[in-house]
Amino acid sequence: MEEVLPNIYLIDTLRYVEEGDISSYVVVDIKSAIIDPGTAKGVDIILEEIDRSWNVEYICPTHVHLDHGGGAAKLAKALDAKIIVHPRGAKHIINPERLWEASKAVLGEVAEIYGKPESVEEERVIAAEDGEEFELGEEILKVLHAPGHAPHMLVYYLTNSRVLFPADAVGMYFEGVVFPLTPPPFDADAALKTLERLMSLRVDYVAFTHYGVVEGDWTIKKSYEKIKSWIEIAKEVVESDGNVEEFVNRLRKHDEDVEKLFNVLGNKPVALSFIYTSATGMLDAAKRKLV
Repeated sequence: MEEVLPNIYLIDTLRYVEEGDISSYVVVDIKSAIIDPGTAKGVDIILEEIDRSWNVEYICPTHVHLDHGGGAAKLAKALDAKIIVHPRGAKHIINPERLWEASKAVLGEVAEIYGKPESVEEERVIAAEDGEEFELGEEILKVLHAPGHAPHMLVYYLTNSRVLFPADAVGMYFEGVVFPLTPPPFDADAALKTLERLMSLRVDYVAFTHYGVVEGDWTIKKSYEKIKSWIEIAKEVVESDGNVEEFVNRLRKHDEDVEKLFNVLGNKPVALSFIYTSATGMLDAAKRKLV
């Protein structure tokens, strides 16, 4: 566990298989919050590392995908906390059976690496409205609906310290490279609108689930620019009956950041898989635009 900003701690929750891929953040206040609890199998790491004197009131998955919300139920029960979730994701937190089957179909063996989410009683789940605020103490945690990456996506914003926890709404960040995360069913128009909204906030730091804290808001703008550019390349690939591999190769030639990312993530198969699932979602979005 590392204190990355005052009273904000990062925990590497996938280090049981691949270090530096998935971070969970603990915001410590009178009422503390854990943002993106990570995978079901990573919960034990969080429980080992946090200070049990912290009053963890809220577990805050940005969305129900297994690498972000898979551990929410197990962690909430262990810490006697509430789970904040988008209204469209609440049923999958309460009963994750359909989510688990769909995740196995999309992710294959990666789903097994993450682990099967536990179910949880409905009384523990808070379906947060857009703009709803939760007072932690000195800090206020604001919840914003952020569709695009997923229709049930949330981002969290600390209004006093101006820290944004956008998870995959902005994408992933490794060693200076921003890569939009756009898995099926990606909605490009909604994603761009979400990024426009995030650019209107006063953001001093962006805390990425994948991976770490970046000063300033430039990563939001960079993700916006890449989505606008890449969707046009995806349309060209679709029109030429190309596949995911061709699209990824086109991106590597078009955008030096993508080639750099392949070099950075060369020994990280789980993180590399994010690139290919994102390419699949971008191509699907392009197909819908061309219909």
